[in-house]
Amino acid sequence: MDESTKTIIINAFLVLHFLGIASLLAGFLTSMKQMRSGMKMNAGVFHGAYLMLISGLVMAGLADPAKLNVLILLIKLVVLMVIFFVAITNRKKDPTPMWVVPSIAAMTILNIVLAVFGNVSAS
Repeated sequence: MDESTKTIIINAFLVLHFLGIASLLAGFLTSMKQMRSGMKMNAGVFHGAYLMLISGLVMAGLADPAKLNVLILLIKLVVLMVIFFVAITNRKKDPTPMWVVPSIAAMTILNIVLAVFGNVSAS
């Protein structure tokens, strides 16, 4: 596979990754109005986590290994797996425990921060 095709595929999966992030955060924001009465897990949270997981693994698999920060990728993978399993185990509970939705939002923001600042190197 030539470099330009690989770049197009990675960028397409990056768009899907962004859509997964948007779905996770939108699921949290739509649940905010139910904060006091008990939040219900939005299906978008589960699907967003799944989409982020698959698209992130594809992007990491296609990227140049010399350019990857493996430690940051591992941390992001672990955080995303926790988001995924918390979402899947609590998706049928009504109401969802009070800690679930805010912790998913916090872990999503942590993943965004790691993505933005994780590859910064001091030169």
